[in-house]
Amino acid sequence: MFKYLIILLSCSTFAFTFNEAVEELKNHNSLQAMKGSAKSLLEKSQKQASWGDPMFKIAAKNLPVDSLKFDQTPMSGLEFGIGQKIALSNKYGKAGESQSAQAKSINYSAMDLEQALTKSLWANLIEYKRINNELDILKENLSWISKMLKVSKKLYSNGRITQQALLDIQIRKSEVESEISNKNFEIKQNKSQLKYLVGNKALSFNYKSVPWKLLDNNKNESKDYRLSSLKENLKAKEYSLEQSKLAYIPDITVSVGYTIRSDEVDNNGDFIGAQITFPIPVSDDKSGAKGEAVANRYVAFKQLDDYKLKKSRDIEVIKDDIAKLNAELSIISKKSVNFAQNSRSITSKSYGLGNSTYVELLQSEIRLQKILLKKVALESKLSMRKVDLKYTLGESLYE
Repeated sequence: MFKYLIILLSCSTFAFTFNEAVEELKNHNSLQAMKGSAKSLLEKSQKQASWGDPMFKIAAKNLPVDSLKFDQTPMSGLEFGIGQKIALSNKYGKAGESQSAQAKSINYSAMDLEQALTKSLWANLIEYKRINNELDILKENLSWISKMLKVSKKLYSNGRITQQALLDIQIRKSEVESEISNKNFEIKQNKSQLKYLVGNKALSFNYKSVPWKLLDNNKNESKDYRLSSLKENLKAKEYSLEQSKLAYIPDITVSVGYTIRSDEVDNNGDFIGAQITFPIPVSDDKSGAKGEAVANRYVAFKQLDDYKLKKSRDIEVIKDDIAKLNAELSIISKKSVNFAQNSRSITSKSYGLGNSTYVELLQSEIRLQKILLKKVALESKLSMRKVDLKYTLGESLYE
């Protein structure tokens, strides 16, 4: 029974896939906070579009100071009134539309943040792949150095090499061991970064589920949420400008009152009153608000225009980077790696026969390791630039 439990637990460690990780990103705190801000603004838009609540009034009017009675003067009475602010323009509607457009802008920003988090996930996985590839290179190199160390000990025992040569090879072996140790710590740090993105499920992430082929697929469908966000932001500023212009048309407050009087005073019955009040827009408040709205609209327009130009530039730069990396990788893979591998192989055989020095041996080993590590670094950078291109184009980063 215990054996089957162990098998079940070991299988469960591969349950968390790439697609599940992408779904988990939707629950990220930063994303949820932004969505909450959008919802708050949407609720605020209803408040901005409202005229406000009617005002109910109860007032005891013109009571004598000495007696506080209602039946001693003709003007004494108990007044009940109701008043309501009425807008003569659609400025409150424009204010609501401005807030609603701003909420949409933040919603689109939240969608872009979701893409950015997915991009961060890709960056983490690309780094993990790079570290593991580097680790494989170092382990293979350590195995080769260990073999050369055995050969060196035989040569030393036969008096073919000096003790200094043997020590230098041992030092080189310890250097590679140190590099392997550092890479193992880098893997732990990489896991911690993944945990920040997807939570504790990062510990059971299945790296075999990563759709690496997706990076080479060109999709025609794209959704640029950053562009949509900036467009909605511009709409919000335009609505705000229209509101500031309509603000010169004042609101009126209409009030109606009914005063109950004592019949014992003059037998004229109760009083009815009505009132209309409105502000006179002569202060700097309205002109200042309009000037601010004009400036904000200008900023929003320039941000949108700048983004369009920047996007075109970034796409061209990234495409050039991808072409340059592909060309460099092609040369390294087809020529440099083969030359360096052959050089190390020939030098190691020659060293075993006593025809090459230990310095030449170490030089060939270090040269090959350097070239292989550079190849891995270029592959990692190429993958990341492909992710950058998809993100900039607005293409999906998951299947």
